[in-house]
Amino acid sequence: MQEHPAVLAAGVVGIPHLETQNLTRALVVLKPGKRCTPEELCTFADKKLPYLKQLHGGVKIVDNLPVNKGGKMDRRALKELALANAIKYQ
Repeated sequence: MQEHPAVLAAGVVGIPHLETQNLTRALVVLKPGKRCTPEELCTFADKKLPYLKQLHGGVKIVDNLPVNKGGKMDRRALKELALANAIKYQ
């Protein structure tokens, strides 16, 4: 994800799925003035990753990613954000 010219920052987490246990989902912050759709980002990632690591849970574009006091990405808050925006799978 970080290699895409429109991506400023990205975080990837697993979200629960009834049939496969987890789906990989990316939360992405775009660079100021850049535009890109979630579908374009999925296609970009799919070309570079093996099938099992592809973003089957999709991409969500967000304004910012959660960081902890040390300035590192807060993985727990990132997962909560991904779950709050999760697509409902049947």
